Amino acid sequence: MKLRALLAMTAVVCFAPIAEAQQFNQFFAFGDSTTDTGWFAHASTGSPALDAAIAGAVAAGGNAHFTGPGPGNAQILAGFFGLTANPANTPGGTNYAIGGALDNAGPAPFTAYTNFISLANALPPNPALPSTAGQINNYLASVNGHANSNALYLISTGGNDVFTALALNLTPAAATAYFLSDAQALATSVARLQADGARFIIVANEYVAPSASSATAQSFGRTLLAATWADLAAAGVNFIPADTASAIAAVVRNPAPFGITDTINPACLSPGATGVTCAPAGLVSPNALQTHLFMDFTHLTEAGQLIVADYYYNLLVAPSEISFLAESAVQTTFAMITGIQQQIDLSQRQRQSGWNVWVNGELSFLRINNSASGFPNDPGIPASGTMGIDYRWQNGWLAGAAITLGRVSPTFSLGGGYTQDEGALSLYAGYRNGAWWGDIVGSVGSLSYDTSRLVPIGIAVQPNNGSTTGTDLSLAGEAGYDFHTGFLTHGPVVGAILQQVRVNGFTEAGSFTSLSFGDQTRNSEVSAIGYRASFDCGIWHPFVQAVWDHEFDRLNRSVTASLTTTVAPSYSMPAVVLGRDWATATVGTQVRIDRSWSGLVSFTAQIGQQNVTNYGGLIGLNYAFDSDPPPLIRKN
Repeated sequence: MKLRALLAMTAVVCFAPIAEAQQFNQFFAFGDSTTDTGWFAHASTGSPALDAAIAGAVAAGGNAHFTGPGPGNAQILAGFFGLTANPANTPGGTNYAIGGALDNAGPAPFTAYTNFISLANALPPNPALPSTAGQINNYLASVNGHANSNALYLISTGGNDVFTALALNLTPAAATAYFLSDAQALATSVARLQADGARFIIVANEYVAPSASSATAQSFGRTLLAATWADLAAAGVNFIPADTASAIAAVVRNPAPFGITDTINPACLSPGATGVTCAPAGLVSPNALQTHLFMDFTHLTEAGQLIVADYYYNLLVAPSEISFLAESAVQTTFAMITGIQQQIDLSQRQRQSGWNVWVNGELSFLRINNSASGFPNDPGIPASGTMGIDYRWQNGWLAGAAITLGRVSPTFSLGGGYTQDEGALSLYAGYRNGAWWGDIVGSVGSLSYDTSRLVPIGIAVQPNNGSTTGTDLSLAGEAGYDFHTGFLTHGPVVGAILQQVRVNGFTEAGSFTSLSFGDQTRNSEVSAIGYRASFDCGIWHPFVQAVWDHEFDRLNRSVTASLTTTVAPSYSMPAVVLGRDWATATVGTQVRIDRSWSGLVSFTAQIGQQNVTNYGGLIGLNYAFDSDPPPLIRKN
């Protein structure tokens, strides 16, 4: 956990670009002091006295962040993806958030708000500075209405609107009207942001510090949040709702696992000082940024900022992690079908007609990576066993059935993992007539999953457990023509594997980071074309096959997730994307043990598929019931 935080901090400090391909190539933030990363180090607050205090803090080692010394959640989150979140009023800056910003500019009572600063302990807004909605509009104007579709957008705002309503002592009815107006204006700007190209937009609610908490403040906050999220949903915005209020509330209830010893008193020593005016020398203790949750009576310390950034990160990557469930089923089915096809060939060679029974044992290594920087991976060791029985007629036809039981337990690189158990029934047929041959395999599988997703939050780890079921349907076929040159048999092979994996939705339990996931459907249509060769050498029959595979189905599916801590619209994020083209190579041998028994050993590897490493070995036995087997050495 500390290493992960250190990596994020390094990215913030060094601004080093990551060469690896990544889904997010820019980070933008809009809002108020909860995500401001130093706007007022380069602009006036509108108050000369406050400007002087900020300048003094910066000269003493501060950074004009409302977190005080140390990075903010926007910078930490961007750092996880190798990006930066510097203030937009600096060269190359992309963080438009400004402390004191309201959701929407308008007839807001700035004087009343300014008089309320002693209670709000926040920066009084400068009417000349843009609201959150204005920040979004300014960004869109700067890019001529073409938002970066591969950027991550963070919007954290609303607290100042609540403080304003409290300062005016508005009635619930008047406050509601005020919030509805602000929410609609903000939603309109966010909808425009999406319409102009933005695809990944986090919209956070506002936490309330225990020292500033009141029933009225909490009620106002819920009203504003509900209106904002409802307006965004009504406008068709696919946004990621972030319940930071529940995250911070969970830390306040049980701070010890997060290294927090004080959730009430501010880390800044000077009475009335905010993080924006606090320098390292002004902390109550050298480690106050890690042991205190709040910098002042409103803003979070560095420890709190990391908690929020980690919470955002969880919302972004969890759907990708859960998408691995369907992908691993697709990959393990490839291995099962390959084993059945090899046994079909062995039964065809084993006898002229009659019954065969056989068994396979397979052990593989499977790793599915996400090429997007900052997204997790999941290596695992699939193991399976298949038992089959078939009958071969003298006219070259063969038909049979097989049962497969398999398990794989991948591990998420962030911690935890899942177990996939599958039981499959396969019906198959084969045909051989002179040099021509072919086979077809149809399978119906039942999937069972147990998930254990661990989420790093600050220095703590939050557990999230779930279980679900699914189905795996597949139809595979291959055909070829054999040329005979002495004891060598060789020729072209073509094939296809059609597959549909369905994973039912489920809800995790365990912590405030638990999510609910919707149903997944993963379709796969893979063609294969290549060449194979075998050699008859006494009791041995070594073989090799190499094919080029191509995936025809769409690769842009998504996984839907929902919060479990509050009522919020669901959101969708892209599933892991695997490569369309790869080669599959198999090398092995059949061996005649005696009149009835034959053995099979093979090794298969997928080569060159983007984001997938899949290879493994198979050991099989085949028993032919009493009949006259073919000679030990024969040509097909």
